[in-house]
Amino acid sequence: MNVKEKERLIEEIKMQMTALEKINAWKKLAIFVSAVGVAIAYTGLSGTPSVLFPGILGICLTAAGFFSAAILNLGLKNGRRNVEKMINAVDGSRMS
Repeated sequence: MNVKEKERLIEEIKMQMTALEKINAWKKLAIFVSAVGVAIAYTGLSGTPSVLFPGILGICLTAAGFFSAAILNLGLKNGRRNVEKMINAVDGSRMS
């Protein structure tokens, strides 16, 4: 691997690390939405049975937040693995 390729790979690592930080922020937001959904669902379902809309809305928010966080977590896991491989490629070429 020549010097230009190493520089490009290092720049790619930096960009992917920035992207992973943004994805982590979105994951935290999804978890927050899920927690708010649980609170709304509890409030809506613990009241009178004639007012079901808040309970249903809370359940939908909880499910949407949970599934979004799960998908984002998978993306973080795969992204970190990809960055690890790139770092190993740069370190491996330095040793040669």
